[in-house]
Amino acid sequence: MDIFQDKIQAIDKALGYLLPGEEEYPQTLNRAMRYSIFAGGKRIRPLLILLIAELFGLRQDDGLIPSCAMEMVHTYSLIHDDLPAMDNDDYRRGRPASHKVFGEATAILAGDALLTLALEILAQESGNGQGNYYTSSYINAVPPLDRLKILAEISRAAGVDGMIGGQIVDLESEGKEIPPQTIDYINSHKTGALFSACFRIGVILGKGTRDDFGRLNACAEAIGSTFQVVDDLLDLEGNREKMGKDKGADLKLKKATYLSHFGVEKAKALRDEKFNESKKILDYYGDRAGPLQRLVRFILYRDY
Repeated sequence: MDIFQDKIQAIDKALGYLLPGEEEYPQTLNRAMRYSIFAGGKRIRPLLILLIAELFGLRQDDGLIPSCAMEMVHTYSLIHDDLPAMDNDDYRRGRPASHKVFGEATAILAGDALLTLALEILAQESGNGQGNYYTSSYINAVPPLDRLKILAEISRAAGVDGMIGGQIVDLESEGKEIPPQTIDYINSHKTGALFSACFRIGVILGKGTRDDFGRLNACAEAIGSTFQVVDDLLDLEGNREKMGKDKGADLKLKKATYLSHFGVEKAKALRDEKFNESKKILDYYGDRAGPLQRLVRFILYRDY
């Protein structure tokens, strides 16, 4: 991920500006929001948006608002996933989970606040008179109809037809024998929906063609559903120190996963197949897609 450090720093700088300061009232909530946002995330989703948009010539800064919004939505989901009523994890990214530091009520509200802030920054029509460089760049570069499409993409991917729909089926499937179709539903919704939205948002930002949309949406589906399979593999054999949390959490919760249903070898074979499928799609764009190809390889072959 070293080759993306400049982009990650730009994303973090924008997030730091867009989030309320720790000393602003109410301080506890603001500290909880920033605690989870700046807990050392890999920024894979915002990077995807930027790299795909830049594939079509968009200037980096013009895509930071939707990239930051996606990271806020993703972080909100992690805060809520860690809660005792959900996956009951004490650690996230090598640090105590939000609810272990701030309490369950504040963690819930911090997640809610990140989600609603993400929608707010996408819907803004100006910098609120404060010289908001990020909002101004986004508004000047992206037409109103396209900004509305991006807002709809993130809302849909995070909702009942996406991440939340997959999460409830995942919870209801714990400790049960479920068919492969249900596992596919969980993977494509709980995790895959946000990934697919990243690709579509990148194409919208870059004003790609209908053919671009079709190609990259197919790539997104290959990567998005497989990301969860890779997560399942990491839960079994990943690097604990790099992951920042204990392995075997899925086994303890008796989660229904592709790995538990088909085994390690088939899971790795699926990962390889989907990587080759996505590489073939991205080869269409030649050298321009080099950075995106490197990120896709990292996503599917990471050890944390």
